[in-house]
Amino acid sequence: MKLLSLTSVSCALAIATATPLVSSRDVKSAQTPNLGYDELLSLQHQFWNKFKYPNNIKEAESINSTVFSEDVQGRVSDTRNFVGRELNTEYIFGLFTPSDSASIIGRPGDYEIVQFVANKNIAVASTTVQFIFPSFNNISLPVRIDTWLTWNAAREISQYDVTFRWFGYLLKTLILGLNPDDPVKSQTAAVNSMAASICATHTTYCNGTNTQYESQDECYNFLTQDIRVGQSFELGMNTLLCRNVHEIMIKYRPDVHCSHIGKTGGGMCDDSISYETKVQEQYFTNSPWIPTQTAV
Repeated sequence: MKLLSLTSVSCALAIATATPLVSSRDVKSAQTPNLGYDELLSLQHQFWNKFKYPNNIKEAESINSTVFSEDVQGRVSDTRNFVGRELNTEYIFGLFTPSDSASIIGRPGDYEIVQFVANKNIAVASTTVQFIFPSFNNISLPVRIDTWLTWNAAREISQYDVTFRWFGYLLKTLILGLNPDDPVKSQTAAVNSMAASICATHTTYCNGTNTQYESQDECYNFLTQDIRVGQSFELGMNTLLCRNVHEIMIKYRPDVHCSHIGKTGGGMCDDSISYETKVQEQYFTNSPWIPTQTAV
């Protein structure tokens, strides 16, 4: 990470190290366990402790973190949806580990849960996480992350719905920090560094059938001239910022992630989802957000 490290993007959730009461394969029949307030708060803390650096490195290296159920469904407000244990291990833990990329993703540290309510298997919280942003001169800033989480009977996160609060303000603060006296130069420096970083990563990892650009020049010109930089809410749209988020994932699985920095966006960075679709999307099916089922 050399230039922007924050994001928003992406981010955060929870779970336990306790021995499961049932296997994850049996969880479908028990998606609304009555875990109780104290256990849900403990699970919330266990997640954030795993999320902070350097603990997140161990989770990322596990490939399939048992923090999540096998069929976990995740959504981060300004990006896209993430399904399954492996993909969520990459994006929730791997994304926030140290990187040589010039990225808007930061490195998470200490946290404080400042708001918390819980019922049965659902916990809703607002947590302040102290991030360091290596690509922004290692500036340290607090980031507020709002989370809705459900756990299954195996004490695995089965769903999460996450919002990085005031992310636009955070992104502006980071970019302006590059050159406080000249916002235009700050923006230009950020764009050039992100584009160059993405193209370098493409050259290193995206070869053969994973190739997205014929040359470094084609890559750089596309990223700086043919698509928009993007606003803070466009981390899942046809923008440079979206590709900047996904660049970090390429080293884990090039065959999956190279297309996300390419011209098409690989189903992660395109303009196919309208505002109305985003608002009305019926995505979560693992557990009800309103706990009306009989507790077990």
